[in-house]
Amino acid sequence: MLLAVSGTQPQQRISRGVEFLPDATSRMQVQDMLDNSSLHWQTEQSDLLSYGMQKVPYWFRYQLPRLDSREKWLLEIDYALLDNLEVWFFDDQGLLSEYATGDSLPFRARTIRSEKFLFPVPQSPGPVDLLIRAQSSGSLKLPINLWQAEHYLVYSGEHSLMMGIFFGFLAAMGLSNFFFFLTTRAVNFLVYCGYVFCLGLTLLTLHGLAYKYLWPENIWLQGRSVVLFASATMLFAAIFSRELLPVRRFSMALDRGLLMVAGLFLMILLLGLLLPYWLTIKVFLIVLIIAIFFICGIGFWLWSKGVVVARLYTLAWVALLSSALIASLENLNLLDLDIRSHYLLMFGATVETVLLALVLAISYNQQRQDLFEAQERMLHKERQLREAQQQAQDDLEYKVQERTLELEITLRELSQSNRELEERNTLDALTGIRNRRYFDKKYVAEVRRSRREQTLLTVAMLDIDHFKSINDRLGHLVGDECIRAVANQIRLHLRRPADDVCRYGGEEFALLLPNTDAEGAAVLLEAIRQDIGALQVHTPAGPVSLTISVGFSTGAVHMDVDDNELLEQADQALYRAKAGGRNQVQTYNKESGVA
Repeated sequence: MLLAVSGTQPQQRISRGVEFLPDATSRMQVQDMLDNSSLHWQTEQSDLLSYGMQKVPYWFRYQLPRLDSREKWLLEIDYALLDNLEVWFFDDQGLLSEYATGDSLPFRARTIRSEKFLFPVPQSPGPVDLLIRAQSSGSLKLPINLWQAEHYLVYSGEHSLMMGIFFGFLAAMGLSNFFFFLTTRAVNFLVYCGYVFCLGLTLLTLHGLAYKYLWPENIWLQGRSVVLFASATMLFAAIFSRELLPVRRFSMALDRGLLMVAGLFLMILLLGLLLPYWLTIKVFLIVLIIAIFFICGIGFWLWSKGVVVARLYTLAWVALLSSALIASLENLNLLDLDIRSHYLLMFGATVETVLLALVLAISYNQQRQDLFEAQERMLHKERQLREAQQQAQDDLEYKVQERTLELEITLRELSQSNRELEERNTLDALTGIRNRRYFDKKYVAEVRRSRREQTLLTVAMLDIDHFKSINDRLGHLVGDECIRAVANQIRLHLRRPADDVCRYGGEEFALLLPNTDAEGAAVLLEAIRQDIGALQVHTPAGPVSLTISVGFSTGAVHMDVDDNELLEQADQALYRAKAGGRNQVQTYNKESGVA
């Protein structure tokens, strides 16, 4: 490892001399880094640890300078969008401390609750070696700074003040334009308000402030927020450009082009909810660069046509979109900057919001004047049409109410008929209990609930022993009486509302016992078996004694388990009960098939 510069400075940037290693397999562990001397580490020669869009993790190692032991030191990684970040500190004696963080973990998991990644540097009499594993689904950067704790507190306070002023300015601009919309009902103000707020949320996310203050527990939103809010920002930008500038008056093709740009960013926003972040952010950055040139080109073209608002509009967008273009090129690893691209975006956003607010005010005044003139021309026609419109509206409302009442009556009758039909279709005509159709639906529902809540579910299959012999000797009417008697006896034992017994087919019954463990199920099923064994069924052919065989299976359904597994296991247990002499209860056992 390389030795860094003196550790007496209050703040040091760590870049040159850092060794890095891409982990193409994504499987290497920290012990592999320590034990394997054959790894081909590369040494960073530039002032920036930036590697563009990388899906694989990168390992970094560095030997920290000897630090003043009288001071507390912090290691800062000034990039808030790392998905996974693991840090180890070693000395000659071994591991000093280790940390795991990143925005794939809840914000509360961070050692120091900061929007940036901060780690206390452990004290050691000897050199301290730093090992880092970093992974990002977007751009992979690792701006590392070493700080004296006291100096960092001063810097953090100044930085927070600057952030507060900037985002307070954006919030004030957004809210003021929202109030303008409420009072004027001018859509341009609402679109501009949406643009400013989405831009603010984008910058809050890039700086890690949104994860800290707005959704510290929402990992899913944090992983997609950049592409969602940035796409929403450009969507509002395209709509705002189309509404503010008289594009359609000069070129319908360019007007359709702005609609297409808005549609592309809307599509990226929707895809950002579904597709992986690494894919959507690449598509977004490419479309963003094209949109920047397209929107600025329209502004310059309208400027050349003598459109007054196009001049300030173009200057405003050049300020922001130039900074956005530079940020996009840096994220694609096509450009190296000495200043964080986030701060360029803040500067561009400040200039742009001020100029656009001025353009919006000028445009609104012009639109208001045009509107007043148009209103004067329309007043006369409006008075003539008002009475006819009111009469037509009254007639329409009466007809709508009449048809609505008829429809409500019809729907109520249809709903009642459907409920009655559904009830009849799920009852077994012979026994009065639920039938196979009902069981199939209820079984699927209980399996899904068990999988979702990880609760136990018992499925039992019951079969009347030697039923075919009863049918053959005594007739089907006697067999029907026996089936009814068994169904009634089972139903008497089910006291919980969630428990269900269904006639599965012929002389076979199925039981669903949610939230029931194997021991409880065995007690219940054994009681059912004994009571049926003691039962004398009174039939036209005389008293008939019955026995049943029972097989059941109990378990919590896991994600990788087939829905029918519990049912199949219960059926196997029933088969073993019949093969073992009948008149018994068997439970499924994973090792031997059944107990």
